[in-house]
Amino acid sequence: MYPVAIEKRNTIAPLLEGIQDSMVIACLQGIMGKAYVARETEPKAALIVSGEYSFFGGDPASPDALELVQNLFQANESDRTVVIFNDEDPEWVRLMMSIEENHPVKVPRFGILQKDYQFDDQLLQRYMDAIPEGYQLAAFDEDLYHQAMREDWSREFCEVFETAEEYLTKGFGFGILKEGRLVSGASTMTVYHGGIEIQVATRESYGGKGLAMACAAALIRECVRRGIRPCWDAANLTSKHMALNLGYEYRGEYLTIQMSREDLGE
Repeated sequence: MYPVAIEKRNTIAPLLEGIQDSMVIACLQGIMGKAYVARETEPKAALIVSGEYSFFGGDPASPDALELVQNLFQANESDRTVVIFNDEDPEWVRLMMSIEENHPVKVPRFGILQKDYQFDDQLLQRYMDAIPEGYQLAAFDEDLYHQAMREDWSREFCEVFETAEEYLTKGFGFGILKEGRLVSGASTMTVYHGGIEIQVATRESYGGKGLAMACAAALIRECVRRGIRPCWDAANLTSKHMALNLGYEYRGEYLTIQMSREDLGE
C-alpha cells in the first residue's frame, strides 16, 4: 500500500468518480484526509481515509482493490470505520463482505442531494430563536474545540483537525451550552474549496429540545454568508428529517459497510 502525495491526487480522481461525498473532494484537493493505492503505476483502485470514514473506488474485481480492503486498518487509525463506495456495483459489496477479519456489517445511510440551495433565512432564524431558556448558542472557539474532542458523542465535530488552531483556521461551528458545558452542536466535519460537510450531534439526555436544529441553522447561515455549500449526509432517520426540515432534498437510501478491528458484538 502506497500513500498518494497531494500533488498526485488528481491522478486517482477518475477511480473515485460516482462517489458524491465532500470528504473525497477535500482529499483530492489536498485539504484533509489521506489517499492510498496498491501500486504506484497505473493503479486500478484507490482508498481515501478521512476521520472515521473510508472510501473505495476503481475496479472492485482487481487485485488492487482486494489488497486495499484487506489492509484497510493499516491506513485507518480508528477502531471502526464506515466504508463508502459505489453501492450500485454488487462486486464492491461482495468484496467488502468477504473480508471476515474486518468484521463487515451492512449499514444503510440516507443520501441528501448535493446542490446549491436557496435556504429560507427566516426559517433558519426561527430555529435559532427556539432555544429553550437557560441554553446559549455560541460559535466554536478553542474551549469548545477541546470540549468536543474530550467526549465520544462530540469528537466528530473536530477530529479531522489535528489542533485547535487548525480547526479555527480552516473550520467553524456552533454549539449549545448549558452552564458552560457543550451539549449540542453543528460543525465542519469536512472543509473543501467551496463547501463543507456538516456534522450534527447532541449529548444524550438533551435531545428533543431543538438544540441541534438551532446549531445546524446557525451553521448553514454562516455558510450562506461565506458563499460556500453546506453539504449534509444522514446516518439515520433523525438526521434525514432534520435535513428535510431545513430545506434539503432527499437523494435516496444507499448502502455502506461498517468495518472494525475486532468484533464489537453489533
